[in-house]
Amino acid sequence: MNKFEKVLLTLFFVEIFVGGGGRLIDFGFVSIRQVLFLLLLLTFAIRIVKEKAIFNKEINTFFRFNPVTVGVYLLIAWFLVSMLVGYINGHPLGAIITDFFRVSFFALYFPLAYYISNDRFSLKRIITLLKYSALAVAIFTITVSLLGKTVFAANFKPFYDFMNWMMNDDLFFRPSNSVFYKSHFFVLVGLIISLNDLLNRKYKKLDVFLVILGSISVLWSETRGFLLAFMLSILVIMVLDVKVIVDSIKGISQKIQGLVQSKQFLRKFAICIVVIVAVPILYENMTLERFEVVTIEEVPADSGLTIDEFGNAKTTKPEVNDVSVNARMEFITASKEILLNPANLILGTGYGTEIAGRITGIEMSFLDILLEQGLIGLAIWGYLFLIIYYNYYVAYKKGQHITTMDISLMAAFMGVLLLTNINPFINNPIGISFFLLVLIVSQKKKDLRTKEEFQ
Repeated sequence: MNKFEKVLLTLFFVEIFVGGGGRLIDFGFVSIRQVLFLLLLLTFAIRIVKEKAIFNKEINTFFRFNPVTVGVYLLIAWFLVSMLVGYINGHPLGAIITDFFRVSFFALYFPLAYYISNDRFSLKRIITLLKYSALAVAIFTITVSLLGKTVFAANFKPFYDFMNWMMNDDLFFRPSNSVFYKSHFFVLVGLIISLNDLLNRKYKKLDVFLVILGSISVLWSETRGFLLAFMLSILVIMVLDVKVIVDSIKGISQKIQGLVQSKQFLRKFAICIVVIVAVPILYENMTLERFEVVTIEEVPADSGLTIDEFGNAKTTKPEVNDVSVNARMEFITASKEILLNPANLILGTGYGTEIAGRITGIEMSFLDILLEQGLIGLAIWGYLFLIIYYNYYVAYKKGQHITTMDISLMAAFMGVLLLTNINPFINNPIGISFFLLVLIVSQKKKDLRTKEEFQ
């Protein structure tokens, strides 16, 4: 691996982690993310040709047929089928191409499956880049939110216009003037990884800062899906820790005693309880902050209530018009009507499908996949989701050590699977990049023949 490849991969991962929707820098109709995508594929192809490695499976991962590679081939093939189905159904060609480009990021599985390894571009380096990037995004979004809530609160519109001009319309401001940015996704992932490192006492100052600032940034994003994903990830970490701790202990009472005596488990159990209690409260507060409408109801003076200067008592009655949930219910209702057709249910309606007035994808990824790619497409996606956990299970049964990082990645990915049905991530470049990383790492973990740790 040469210096150019290392620089290219570094730029690629940093852009993915901090670049939001991918159009912070563009060259006309081509974004920096698309340029890096094409450069990575081209660079890998040049390496294969230069080393005359067309039939060398160690280098040319296109011919490395394992369960993950086969799944990726099937999925890419089904993307092409979905394009054809969309064209046959008369969907707008531009919308079909846009939907296809959104998932074409899966082609990066092949170069990344080669480059991500201990002796080329290690997982440890990628996670370090992720943590620093997540911290940078956290600091940026906290700063923007603070400015919006304080300095520019009285005259917010010019600040709003300036920030969206600077960020190429990639910021989404809440009614409270807090900001949501698509790279909050990696702030959440980094937070989960750093928190687990912290609880396992395998942390650096970077992890401490990321846990503190990442938590504030995620909360101020007012994205309720992040809360649910974080809670599920903590629960998965707990379950996997229990599995690792008690597997070598015989007898139920001895297993319980082993858990009670584990300070690491007790620390995580306490955090888990705090999260489980806090999430519903925070969820409700975020809902009220974003969607509450206070109505004034006048009450006659003789009702016994305190009256105002006009002789009437005033009571405030909060009403919550959760437009986010309402929009999702519209998508579900519209999808139900479309999927009643057996052909649509099995094959999907193809890319470019319009649903409830939306063409470019709906807010729930699994429903989006089912609608456009049918049960066949959803089954292939599901196969690749499950194979991550199967790979780790096989590695564990072979005697491989399941590291703190392995547990963090499995837990974070489980949280992402929940999150993507509230805030769509898994079928766009942001979520796909994390999906590919976990797929590759799990497969390499399974393929190890010794107890060597893949880092």
